[in-house]
Formats: sequence, structure tokens, C-alpha cells
Amino acid sequence: MVATLCLDAQDLGEENLGFSWCLTDDFRPGEIVEVRSLSEILKTLDENGTLEGLPFMPEMSKYCGKEFRVSKRVNKLFVEGIGNRRIKNILILEGTTCDGQFHGGCARTCQILWKEAWLRRPSDGSSVGSLSSWRDGGAVGLQKPMCEGLSCQLASLPMATCFYPFSFEDVVRQCFCGLGSEKPGFFGKVCGFLLWLNFKVQQMLGRKKYATLHGVLDRTPTVSLNLRPGELVEVKSREEILATLDRRGRNRGLSFTAEMLKFCGGRYRVLKRVDRMIVEKTGRLREIANTVILEGVTCDGSDHDGCPRNCYCLWREIWLKRV
Repeated sequence: MVATLCLDAQDLGEENLGFSWCLTDDFRPGEIVEVRSLSEILKTLDENGTLEGLPFMPEMSKYCGKEFRVSKRVNKLFVEGIGNRRIKNILILEGTTCDGQFHGGCARTCQILWKEAWLRRPSDGSSVGSLSSWRDGGAVGLQKPMCEGLSCQLASLPMATCFYPFSFEDVVRQCFCGLGSEKPGFFGKVCGFLLWLNFKVQQMLGRKKYATLHGVLDRTPTVSLNLRPGELVEVKSREEILATLDRRGRNRGLSFTAEMLKFCGGRYRVLKRVDRMIVEKTGRLREIANTVILEGVTCDGSDHDGCPRNCYCLWREIWLKRV
């Protein structure tokens, strides 16, 4: 199924795809669409509860039968630990995020990815379906425990996407950074050195304005502010944040990216605490300390080849201060 992602539907032909719903309806940003009924969507899923490798999650069922505006089309994205990947027939709809209810309370609040086959232009008719019908039957994949493998869209991205040209950073991340733990062992140190060397070369060539987003620490500090939703905070300066990072640009394993720089010095309200989340590279649910997401503060993908996922940035409390 994944191989079909790299080909145009008209080239393959409906009979070769085997699924009429793999064909695109060519929805455009700004257009109003309706999420199909749950019964219709379940018919598009394979035995793993996926369409072209991407799962339809239980958290998505509450949107069935409702209308939303298309925010953007997604043709490529950045997958953590792998790099740039291509994907087909995907839309992001305004106001649809995963609340993690069926994934162990994951608070990552990811933007949901919608296959075009799960959507249609608004029309009357067809029942919406309910969460009870989700539990009672449908795809075999629903029998699997949540937080494992393909039950989470975030963790399924390597299988739901196909090859896209790598940059130097992508190769380094795939060959070294994704091999082990967050602790800077041998491979971690090699990765850190290569990324640092790349930062320096890019800086000398003037190709990256923010090519020095790394620290010098071997062990990074932590601060607990016990921030609550609704509190007003200010993002610390670039220099203050860099002082909390290791050579890989991380604090306690969490990266501070170039896309986050534009928020330095700004004031924002805390949207929610992130005490547990599914790790994209492993698909496992993990506890996470002293981390929050801020209202309206999302990644624009400018330093990741224009990745359009629009993920909420994760902020260590040590990078923030109360107003």
C-alpha cells in the first residue's frame, strides 16, 4: 500500500489500486469539507485499521459528520529520527487535534492528518456513527492496545510515508542520532560533533541564519515552575536558552529548534502541561517533566524544509518565566 503513495492515482488506475477511496477529491485550502460517517470510514481501513499506512484513531471519531475548513494540503513532512518524507492525499483541518484520550492521556496535542477518502464536500444524509459503534466493530486494528505501533498517527509516519531527498542533517540524524538513548554515548557524541561541524560550515557560508543552536553542556539543568493552563509567561532570550542546552541543542533530550527562536521575548498563555506523550521515534508513551505548550505557538517548519504539520512547540519550563 505504501508504494502507491509515490504514484499518481490516475497513473495506477482504480482497478490497480483496489480501493476507489484512494483517489483524490483535490480539496483546497479554505474549502469547507465534511468528515464522513464512521461507518463509511471504517470501510476504507485495512486489517491494521489504516489507509495507506495511516491509522484512523478513536480520537477522530468525534469529528465524524461535522464540517471544517481545510487549513492546508500536506505533500511532504519531517519525521523525527528519519528526516524529510513524502505523503499523499493528506489534509489538515482547522480545529482538529488529538486529545490523547485513547492513547494513555498523551498531551502532545498533535494536528490530525486526514486522508481525503475520509472527507467529502458538505451534503445531507448518511448517519454519523458514534464511539460505541467504534468499540463494537469495524477494523481489526482496533483490537490492538492503544499506544502501540500503528494506533497512533505520529508513530505510524515512517510506514505512511515514502522516500524524499535527504539533507546532510537528515543523514546524520538517521545514521547516528536515532541509534540509541538520549544519553550522549559514543554515537551521540559523534552525532553532536557532526551536527556542530555542519552548523559551523553553514554559518561560514551564510546559508543558515540560526546555525548555532547548540550549547556546550554535558548534563543539562532543569527547573520546575509548576505552570498551569492560562498562566501568562515570557519566553527567555536566545542567549539564556542556549545556556541550558547540550552540544546537540537539547535540554534533557528535548530539542530547541530554529523555529522557536522567533518566540523569544514574547508573552504567551500556557495552553496545557505535557506530563506524558508518545515519542515519535519509538511510538511509546513516556512521562515528561517540566514541559508545557503555549497557546498559538506552533512550528512553521521553516528549518525543516517547510514541513507543514504545524506542531505545537514543546517548551521546557527552564526556557520560560512568569510575567
